[in-house]
Amino acid sequence: MIRRLGLLGMLLGGSIWVGASGMDDDAPLVCYSTVYPPYVLENDGGIAGIDVDVVRELGRRLDREIDIRLEPWNRLERDLRQGKRDCVFSYFHTPAREAYARFTGVPMHVTQYTLFYNPDAFPDAHSLKDFVGRRIGVNRGFRTTPAFSAAREAGQIEVVEVNEDAQSLSMLALGRIDAVLTNYDVGQYLIQSLKLPHLRALKPPLSTTPAYLVLSRDPALDTLAEKFDWALFQILKDGTYADIRARYMPASGATD
Repeated sequence: MIRRLGLLGMLLGGSIWVGASGMDDDAPLVCYSTVYPPYVLENDGGIAGIDVDVVRELGRRLDREIDIRLEPWNRLERDLRQGKRDCVFSYFHTPAREAYARFTGVPMHVTQYTLFYNPDAFPDAHSLKDFVGRRIGVNRGFRTTPAFSAAREAGQIEVVEVNEDAQSLSMLALGRIDAVLTNYDVGQYLIQSLKLPHLRALKPPLSTTPAYLVLSRDPALDTLAEKFDWALFQILKDGTYADIRARYMPASGATD
């Protein structure tokens, strides 16, 4: 029930290294994630963002010290899989990850994957089919959508892999690629930051997927997992999540 209500609330509107064993309830938590604005930002050595502030609010409500650290995405995935990280944020749920990761019942955020494009070049674009034969930028190593993967495997689109979304959106603005596949919030945030107001998001999105904070399967984390579920649900229910989101995306939707 909490999972369903949490996802519904997100649609409407970490990670943690705690030691593999012997964790007591007062031990500090070291939370790992990767830079992914506006969810995780790194500025002058400081770490902020929507998901970061949610994790810090979790610590405040549970009266636990949480230290957030960053790690490249591919290394973070490997370290979690190998049992070197007891918790990370934010992850899509997959059957393979169930073997080594326990997902919170309430998502940290909901990812809407969509295409960003220049409407001057594609004035009648309404779906992925309108970009057949075109070059589309995608973050290297990130999951895409089933429809996008199928189009790529069929040779219907040419994928240009990049290291970060800011790079691909800049390439799009210069006409070097025809579209960018990314998270809607990420695209909107970067469009504002890079001052590229002429770019637009394709609607409806290609997919909508919740992203979770996950813990390792260590039994010592059972109680912590339950506490995270309770606190995340309260953060959503009492409006705290909406307030946090507004700090980073006060003009969300301005480029729709």
